[in-house]
This record gives sequence, C-alpha cells and structure tokens, in this order.
Amino acid sequence: MDVEKVGKAIAYLRKRAGYTQKDLADRIGISDKAVSKWERGLGLPEIGYLRKLSILLDTDTDSLLAGDVVHHDSSWSGIIVLNENAYGIHAGTIIYDKPLINYLLSYFLLVGIRNITIVGTEADKRYIASSLGVGEEYGIKLTTMVGNLIDAVESRALKGNVMLVYGRCFLYGVDQTRFFQKAMMNRDHFTMMVLPKKMAGGTSHVVIDQNMKVVNTNSGEPLKTQYDFSDIPILLLPANILSDMTKKADISSFISDYAAKNELYVFMLDRGFVEIEIDDWNNVQEASSFMKIVQDKCGMNVYCLEEVAWRRGFISLEQLKKLGDKHKGNNYGDYIHSLYHRFKSSQMEE
Repeated sequence: MDVEKVGKAIAYLRKRAGYTQKDLADRIGISDKAVSKWERGLGLPEIGYLRKLSILLDTDTDSLLAGDVVHHDSSWSGIIVLNENAYGIHAGTIIYDKPLINYLLSYFLLVGIRNITIVGTEADKRYIASSLGVGEEYGIKLTTMVGNLIDAVESRALKGNVMLVYGRCFLYGVDQTRFFQKAMMNRDHFTMMVLPKKMAGGTSHVVIDQNMKVVNTNSGEPLKTQYDFSDIPILLLPANILSDMTKKADISSFISDYAAKNELYVFMLDRGFVEIEIDDWNNVQEASSFMKIVQDKCGMNVYCLEEVAWRRGFISLEQLKKLGDKHKGNNYGDYIHSLYHRFKSSQMEE
C-alpha cells in the first residue's frame, strides 16, 4: 500500500467535497492535525475511521486505500433502453424536483461511465436533446436515438463491458456507488442486480446458489436467505453478449434463457435499498414523495446530475457554477450554487 498515494487521494477527495481539514476532522471526531498527517503521507487512518471517512468523501474504503480517487474506466459503456409507456411517462417526467433521466444517468456517472447511448421514444429524444444535448457540459458523451436495444447495438461498435438499464428504475440506498463498483469487478460474468424486496403473492423471485448463480430452473440446493430477492432492471455484462440479446423478443426473455443455462450471476444489494419502477403515475407520486422526505430530512439533493459530474471529476468547479446558473432562482439552482460557494471558500482558506 502506497501511504503517500492514499494521502493524496484523501486530500483530493476532501477538497472536492468542499471540506477544510478542520471540517473533515470535526465530522470524524479527530484533530485536524491527524487529517494533515494522513494527507502528507505520514500515516494511515485507523480502521475505525475508514468507513466514516469513505462516506464523507463519497467513495469506498477499497478505492480509498488504493488511492483510486476517480473511477474513469474507458472499457465500460452505458445503454439506457426506454420503451414507450402507456401513460406518457418519458425522460423528462419530473420526479419531485428533477427529470427522470437525471436519475438514470447518475447510475452511470457514479461509477465513472461517460459514454452512454439512450434509445427510446421521440419524446425521450426531444427532451434529452433540449436539456442535455450531447452531454458535453456534463463531461460525458450522450448518443440519443429513437428505437430499441437492437438500434443501440447496431449503431455502435461496443467493446469491453456494458452497464444496461432497461426501464424507468428509481433506486436509492446507502453506499450505492460501492455496491455498483463491486458488481463491476466480475467482468466475465453476465450479472443481474437484485435486492431484498417484499414480494406480492404469486410473483416470481430470484433463487441463487452459493456461487451467486441463478438456479430457479434446476434442482440444485438454493442458497437459503431470510429475504426474497427481486431482480431490478440493471445489468452488467460483456459487450459481446448484446448481439445475442437482440435476437430475443425482449430483454426479459433473454435473461430467463440465460438463467436456464446456469450462466446468469447476481449481485445482491443490501437491506435498506428502495427500488420503484416508474411505470404509472402512482409510481411517480410514490418516488416523488420518497425523494421529498429524503431531501428535506437529509439536507442534500439526491441524484443532482451536476453535483455527481463535478464530484466524479468530469467537470470543473466553474462549470458546476455555469450549470447552476441555468437553474437560477429555484431551490435546485440554489443548491448547486451553495456547493460552488462552499468549495470556493474552502479553497481560499487554504
């Protein structure tokens, strides 16, 4: 372990989060001299402090100790598939204080995926073009088209690995970035994200074995857990699997076939995660009410795309301010400007 590299990572992440050394020390319950010592490469944080430090600095302990401060992995691409919705819900539908597309894009930005293709309806394409363009202002590359998965696959020469979001999935939970990053480590596996969820009567659920393979369709002894695990529409897979996926009637059919071959793996999110499929206006209301409670009680703006892009190092502090200017005069813009001024002040103090 490179102590000096860890120290530089802590310093970078602290400044990016807008903390002075004293701010960070006060939140952990230590002296600012200890933080200074870490940043100068003269020692490492004690184990008891690492988890709190990683949460405050918006990273995970493994990345922190590796000195990996920004997850920019060019071998990963992203695809969002937005099928037509009977209720007219689309990329621009507002979930409390921000459009649905901001939530979906944030999943990719949180783990450093910058090259993203979005396929959907004409309404989706128009909204994204008018609000986000090609993503340049956010430090990402967006390709938006009308169609479905096969159009996305045929339009791009995808290599490496792909994160695929196929639906209007609202997901919230603590340490989400860390869970996603861990799921991305098994690059050779076709991995489906699952989470503990209360199941309605008659609804199928995911059964897995000790190797985290789906075994719904064989006689092997399943892993016994306290909870039912339900799939969520987020997949991590080698890009070469996509061509076979497009030959099926829909993505769900392909997943079922893959599971039947005992080739589908799962990665389990922890208890406490909330997932809402935004399929009707009741779902929109549920997600909006949930977001209002979280933001009012926690004092932060969850899935603020501008903040995520800045904290991941995709855009500069000045670009963050420019994006905030677009929302000047409302609470969303005020929040972005507060980030800018807080971080700017901490820079001046040092």
